[in-house]
Amino acid sequence: MSYESRLGPSLVGYNLTHSGYEYVQRILDLGMLEGELGHMKPTPAVAEIIKALHTVLAGGEVKIETVHRGNPDIVNELQERTEQMQYDANTINEKSGFYVTLTS
Repeated sequence: MSYESRLGPSLVGYNLTHSGYEYVQRILDLGMLEGELGHMKPTPAVAEIIKALHTVLAGGEVKIETVHRGNPDIVNELQERTEQMQYDANTINEKSGFYVTLTS
């Protein structure tokens, strides 16, 4: 399935809560992607997690092991941001009566 037109890739607008936008900015600031502008891609570690997600979504099963826990303050911050993003999006979706924005 391709979403590319004869003229090349195109952009679409998507509603995102402010907390969701801030979360995306934060994970980008933390180095989720690598490479020069126009040639960016997920870091190898992040790419493995994305591949694992795809496996789960396709009905498979994965095992994830944390080898080094990293900075616990950042882990907690990202978890809190995720929870806030879900809360905000669910609140907006519930009040509007239909799916308006991504929940996480």
